[in-house]
Amino acid sequence: MALTVEWIRAAEDDEALFNLLSGELERLLPAEIQEDRDLYHRTLETLPRGLRAMAGMHFFDVSMSLDSLAWHFGNQNDERDLRETLSGLRELELPEIAEMFEEMWNFMKPHMTALQAGDFGGKEFTDWLEDIGAENLAYDKDRYIWDFCEKQGKLGLLATWPKYARKYPERCIIEQAQA
Repeated sequence: MALTVEWIRAAEDDEALFNLLSGELERLLPAEIQEDRDLYHRTLETLPRGLRAMAGMHFFDVSMSLDSLAWHFGNQNDERDLRETLSGLRELELPEIAEMFEEMWNFMKPHMTALQAGDFGGKEFTDWLEDIGAENLAYDKDRYIWDFCEKQGKLGLLATWPKYARKYPERCIIEQAQA
């Protein structure tokens, strides 16, 4: 059943609301859609802007939880995904992190062919990132983002989802769900 404004408003706490939002994203973007990247991006375009933003930055949260900003571009280097991440960070009102992401992306653009091919000139990915200067550029950004995530608690960047949904519940529902 589709998420409603009433359910968003009735959520007892941020964890309950996060579970509602992530459940809605799982319903709208099941594994079979996520596995077909063209279908995934066509489906994203149909989502309400809040849910689209949440889906767009989800893998960035995973990268920042496990790796770093520079590593994110090794984990996710389809430019459609990167556009969704940047747009999602902006929509979710994370302008500082969006600016850092965009700066890193601009730095990585000349290296996108290597990233997409997984060809790092015979070097380990970590060494390659160091050689091109990506680790150095990401250092302060990583510290800022990790500190931000720590302050958010166990949900990290995803803690922005409930805050956003409470502020803009209508941006997180399918129109027909309001009827």
